[in-house]
Amino acid sequence: MKMIFKPLAIIVLAITLFSCAVFAPAPTATPVPTATSLPTSTPQPTSTPAPTSTPLPPTATPGSPDLKMPTGKPLSDWQGIPVMPAAIAGDGDEKGYTFTIKATADEIQGFYQKAMKKLGWNMFATGQGGTKAVLLIFMKGTDIVSISILPQADGIMYVLLVK
Repeated sequence: MKMIFKPLAIIVLAITLFSCAVFAPAPTATPVPTATSLPTSTPQPTSTPAPTSTPLPPTATPGSPDLKMPTGKPLSDWQGIPVMPAAIAGDGDEKGYTFTIKATADEIQGFYQKAMKKLGWNMFATGQGGTKAVLLIFMKGTDIVSISILPQADGIMYVLLVK
């Protein structure tokens, strides 16, 4: 019986392995990429409902800013910064000084470039805005002075010194 047991055990084992292989799912093949076609129609835009509120009317184009014009007698200098000799009027405090003068922006800029250089100040930056306003910035060590030149009516310039 021993002789039959070994071949019988091998046959049962072979049938079991074979039957498992037959019923086991086959592995799936790796998909191969294919070309994707582009859509043939163009998407149409959707409409957006019109706003229900009334649009605001356009505002006026900004001109010269409304500035408080100085009325006092102009100083010869403010905190060591010279005031142009032809100044018409001036006012200020410890934060800033304003004066008016009948001159061009170029004349004022030229005056301050020369005067500030003589006092040891270096031009740090300059710029001009859309309203023809000019900004000059000077540095001396860690100190900064800004000089704003703002055109007003009748060729008058409003000059603001800030230290």
